[in-house]
Amino acid sequence: MNPIALLAWFAFGVMGESSVRSRPVERIEDAVVYTINESIHSEADLAAALQVPSDVLVRAWFKWRNASDYAKLAYLPPKARQRGALFGGGVTCSALYHGENGLSDAQVLDMATRGPDGSLVNAWGVEGCRHGSLSNPAYLEYVLSWCRKQIDAGVDYLFMDEINAVLQPNEGFDDYSLRDFRAFLLERFPDAKVWKEKFQADAADRRFFPDGALGSFDYRAYLKVHGWTGNPHVPQNPFRTPWHEFRRWRDDRAWKSMCDRLRAYAASKRRRVFLSANGLAPYVDLQVLGVWGLWRVKDGRIDLAESQLDDWAALVWRGRALARRRVPVVLFHDWGFGGFPWLEVSPSQRKLWIRIRGAEIYAAGALFAFPVHGPFGQDASQDGTLPEIIRQAKFYQQHQSLYLNAQVLGFEPLETKEPMLSLALWRRADPPALILHLINRQTESDEPKPRRQIAVRIPGVSPPKSVRIVSPDWPGQQQGSTAADNGGTTVIISELTAYAAAILEYDTLPEMKQFGTRIVPFPEWTRPERNEFIVEKDGTVQDAWALNAFLQGKLHAHLSNPPTFTVHMPKGGAVRVHVRAVAALGARLECLVDGRSIQTIELPDRDRKNDTDAREYDATYEFPIPPGRHRVTLQNSGADWLRVAWYAFTGELAE
Repeated sequence: MNPIALLAWFAFGVMGESSVRSRPVERIEDAVVYTINESIHSEADLAAALQVPSDVLVRAWFKWRNASDYAKLAYLPPKARQRGALFGGGVTCSALYHGENGLSDAQVLDMATRGPDGSLVNAWGVEGCRHGSLSNPAYLEYVLSWCRKQIDAGVDYLFMDEINAVLQPNEGFDDYSLRDFRAFLLERFPDAKVWKEKFQADAADRRFFPDGALGSFDYRAYLKVHGWTGNPHVPQNPFRTPWHEFRRWRDDRAWKSMCDRLRAYAASKRRRVFLSANGLAPYVDLQVLGVWGLWRVKDGRIDLAESQLDDWAALVWRGRALARRRVPVVLFHDWGFGGFPWLEVSPSQRKLWIRIRGAEIYAAGALFAFPVHGPFGQDASQDGTLPEIIRQAKFYQQHQSLYLNAQVLGFEPLETKEPMLSLALWRRADPPALILHLINRQTESDEPKPRRQIAVRIPGVSPPKSVRIVSPDWPGQQQGSTAADNGGTTVIISELTAYAAAILEYDTLPEMKQFGTRIVPFPEWTRPERNEFIVEKDGTVQDAWALNAFLQGKLHAHLSNPPTFTVHMPKGGAVRVHVRAVAALGARLECLVDGRSIQTIELPDRDRKNDTDAREYDATYEFPIPPGRHRVTLQNSGADWLRVAWYAFTGELAE
């Protein structure tokens, strides 16, 4: 056994013994520590992974190209469970290589999707790699066959990568997909007259309809005749919008079918297997997604200038809205073809990110999957980050009740004079407590800069009977103090390095008002399917998964379908709208109550860009709502789009 493996065995037997669960969680909602461990193919691999007290080993097995013989590895999952960890497997739902796992060329050619001209396309530009067609039953069966093999070998969880097959714009035009597209069109437009008038497609034209019936429609031929083979998505193509609608429908159908079939197979084996996609998705048991676009660096160093609590919380809210239940939302540092930003900064910067941004993720209600081992040279035991990962994981395990038995109240109106401080307040019903999370973003020489006597005021809250402070930065707990005033309580933390949680204990929880639950819409460049929403008593919104982050203006009027919220506020209140960015032509945010315009905000362009991800405004606008039950519409009467980061309703709500 090599020295690294020996060290792993020593840590496995000595350091990890008292810090892991004696048995794995039965409910995925009870897991608090996740780790990335690609891949675990031996007892030494497992021992190295379990140096960290992990509840879930993500991607311990993963089939990308050629698969392992999972039957020969079936001894590993039971050993992980004996150490209290769920063993995760996974597959790609997109990548399909010529010759992989004994596939014949004929099988690959049948399962691969095609371009608009019917030719093969190199997936990601990689020679010999294709994307599979989600409309092809044989391809779906091929993907599921590797999942079943992993289930048979004992995995507890499956990470399903790229569930929409990540098709490029010039892909998806294979015969199986076009067959499904025809069925999709016929269900929605059964009248040949509509085809002729709406799509300029006459069933009598044998170039497009070989047998003269709508059911024989050849979309590739239609594109070729019109000269759109090079770009089927041009505005002039009348099938452009139905095609995109079809793709969303088909991808959703394929994903739901895979989830249903996998759960049924596991049940037939008297097993329960948890499912996630790579990214936010419906039908899952947990959401797992990469940090990617929320990774902030400046001059080769992580950028901690701003709090990202809102970013992480938005993902939690969106993930649960998509799943339509309170599922765990787990973030991790994903990788692609060389696109692994985690490795672009120094190990000392990685440790800093774990201590600060990782703590923000937990404080926002999400969970972080610590990067223990991965491709492209990612190895925490080699880069020096493993001791920090172990320390953080032990802390979250020891204090798991703070994160599992409490709920986020919000991030404002907490008050402090301290700069570079991320703050979050949670509520725990039993035993009664408010939990104040403090994350220090001030650094010096790749370390958090220690701070003393931090004061944070919580408006509208009575003093607690005691304050206990815990932190991964020192053992045990410390005592905090408070000072009361007429309008609230100030909590004083004597010591803060990177992260601390102050537990304010009460006999009975005080009543307090935050600025309302944030409803986070999802950005989609399409017309929203619905525009009527009901605001619940707790400030959430029914069917909020259907909210679109884009409020379209006059330029794209065909995509406009502004949301109307039915809300009951007996004493009146307000709706708050946080605008992230606007188009280069500018926008105008307008609020209507019961159809009458009450206020308009001009939003001229500031950055001369059409960047939908820019923080061009990052500003919150508040519109009053009179007492009673009302219909509140938020629309854009300006020239072009604006992007909403979140909505929130402030005030006492009733059903």
